[in-house]
Amino acid sequence: MLKLSALSPIHCNDRAISHVFFSVCKEWQHPELKARMVVPSCDRSCRGSNIVEAIPSFLKKLYYRSPSLPKIKTEKRFLKDLKDFDAAYLWPGLSLDTVKSVNKQSKPIFWERVNTCQRQAKSILDDAYSRLELQPQHAITPETIKNEEQKLKLVDFLFCPSPAVVKSFQEAGVPEEKLLLTTEGWSPENFPNYNSHKPPSEEINILFLGFACVRKGTHLLLQAWERAGIKGKLTIFGRLEPAIAQTCSHLLERPDVVHFDYALDYSSAYRQADFFAFPSLEEGSALVIYEAMGHGLPILASPMGGGGVVRDGIDGIILDPYDTDAWVEGLRKLSNSPDLRAKMGAAARQRALELTWPQVAARRGKQIREKMQAK
Repeated sequence: MLKLSALSPIHCNDRAISHVFFSVCKEWQHPELKARMVVPSCDRSCRGSNIVEAIPSFLKKLYYRSPSLPKIKTEKRFLKDLKDFDAAYLWPGLSLDTVKSVNKQSKPIFWERVNTCQRQAKSILDDAYSRLELQPQHAITPETIKNEEQKLKLVDFLFCPSPAVVKSFQEAGVPEEKLLLTTEGWSPENFPNYNSHKPPSEEINILFLGFACVRKGTHLLLQAWERAGIKGKLTIFGRLEPAIAQTCSHLLERPDVVHFDYALDYSSAYRQADFFAFPSLEEGSALVIYEAMGHGLPILASPMGGGGVVRDGIDGIILDPYDTDAWVEGLRKLSNSPDLRAKMGAAARQRALELTWPQVAARRGKQIREKMQAK
């Protein structure tokens, strides 16, 4: 049996990014591969014999007063008994010193990459903000790029959740044999009514769900929507980045644009939509794409937004995010074609049912075992 020690530096609540970590690792509990998760802390619903909370419950308030203490404590706990495991599965946000310590123990390192390499991401985002005549508003710096590039020399394998992520690391000089193409996944059990259909309506409802920010191309969608002149509404479900609120205020005030702040229960947003629009400029593989497809929604997305999951012309339409004319045409095409929406929506749902977390974890587990056997 292969024993894997997995490390994440953030509280595990089975939501957002911790949902990916938890959903994959909890499936690696069988005779061929057993994973132990080390986290700072976790929700009660996540607790089990396969998860270690580095911070004792009675000390959480003390530790979380400092942004750095939880991570420091968790990394120390992870390294304490790493010798008892065959390999390490590391998540973003960990210190370079910890990656070096794992490397010194000659433990194979599988490193999760949730976005493109930082050097490329910075270039994409700097350009996007420049087009809006704004100063870049992201956290990527020359120091964080250097930190990532130092880690790349130490890790053995990178889980890349889309072809775009693979390509970005290839261009960064990472050898092909270190790059493991994979996907993210979704949990149908979190959406009990995902099979239900939207009641017939004369008006089209187009959904964008997620952090409404420059990185995800929200401004580009709003601009295309204004030009499309569609009878219906564009629903933006998620927190607004100040840059979007500032530069798109006149578009957000349109009567056919509806904005809802983020809420934990957002399943109804999918069920009330006719299709999903996601012109992301920089992405790994967005979880909302999987969920939207699972709800039977056709997808209108950029190559980054589609994440290698959406099949162009089958599950939806893939478009250059900066090609406004193409986005106007795409919005109109799906809005005016109920038969096409039904056909693509059915294909999208079937595709999503092949990408549930147990299936995704099984494929990733096979990749780990094959690489470990080769070493």
